[in-house]
Amino acid sequence: MDKLLHEVSAAAITFAAGLVPAALGSAVSLAFEADVSWPRRVAQMMVGVTVSYFVTNASVVLSPWQPIDLAVKQALGFVLGMIAFRATPKFINGAGEALGAAPGRVLDRLLAFLPGRKDAK
Repeated sequence: MDKLLHEVSAAAITFAAGLVPAALGSAVSLAFEADVSWPRRVAQMMVGVTVSYFVTNASVVLSPWQPIDLAVKQALGFVLGMIAFRATPKFINGAGEALGAAPGRVLDRLLAFLPGRKDAK
C-alpha cells in the first residue's frame, strides 16, 4: 500500500508539473484581458491549459529533433498556453459559424446539379 501511495503521488506531481508552464502562459494572457467575467476567465484558462498540454505533447512526439529538452518543452507549453488562451474562443466561434452555414452550402451545391436550374454554375 505504501508503494502504491508513493507511485500515485509521484504520478500526480509529474502531471501537475506538466501543466504548470501551460497554466502560466494562460495566466499571463489572462493578465492582459479586460472586461471579462470571472466564469469566462476560468473557462478560457482551462481551455488554454488543456489545449496547450495536448498540443505540446503532440508537437514533442512529432518533432524531428529527438529527444526534446525539458526546458524547451516547458517553453513550448508556456507559449502555446498564451496562444491557446487567446485563439481558442475565436476558433470556437468561427467553427460554429462554419458548421452552421455548412448544411445550406451543401444543399446549394446539390441543388446546382439538378437539371433546369438557371443559376447553376
